[in-house]
Amino acid sequence: MLELSVAREVVSRQGWLSHVPSPFREKVLDRCLIDEFHAGAVIYSVGDPPGGMYGLASGRYGVSIAPGERGPYVVHFATPGTWFGELPAFTGLPRRLGLIAAKDSTVLHLPLAAIREIVGRDPGAWQFFAFVMIGHLETSLGAADDLLIRDYKKRFVAVLLRVGGCRKTTPPDAAPADIDVSQDDLAAMANMARTTVNAVLRGLENSGYVDVSYRNVRILAPDALRTMLEE
Repeated sequence: MLELSVAREVVSRQGWLSHVPSPFREKVLDRCLIDEFHAGAVIYSVGDPPGGMYGLASGRYGVSIAPGERGPYVVHFATPGTWFGELPAFTGLPRRLGLIAAKDSTVLHLPLAAIREIVGRDPGAWQFFAFVMIGHLETSLGAADDLLIRDYKKRFVAVLLRVGGCRKTTPPDAAPADIDVSQDDLAAMANMARTTVNAVLRGLENSGYVDVSYRNVRILAPDALRTMLEE
């Protein structure tokens, strides 16, 4: 597990809390608890009672949905700095998303009672909690747009970049993005057959853009992959 000070620093320099005023950020961080989840552990499931928010400090989230007759199934993987769980604080309704630790992960947990305390003392703080929902909406709209790409290779590349956290830009550290995911999950997220996904991945690997191993895809050249989408 990361030390609390390190976890606080991670979520302060990337993601939601990096875009809010420092006084609000400190109110949130002062009320957070630190926890660790091993790979495969369920943080919360679709339909669970309302609860607090979880900010990822290290590791990776798998995000699942079950909006219709099917599911739940994984639709996204989130990187450090990402927060989830804000919607029940607004609605008081059960969870609409599920979170699972895709790999060993350290998280900061902001309890629901702490959220209510913050906004009870400062009702204007709701706007900063809403920033989390706006970020998720932007991701959802981008994902929906990518799934409308007719060329299946480009559609898959777009999905791969999104779940690797480099759909629009390459992270400043330029480190390879590891995606701990099965090809079955990738096929479902890209609305493709698994055999087709395997063939596309092998082609990308032969070009030096990715490295493929068991339940893992490492993105080596995100800039080159994004260029493919523009061709």
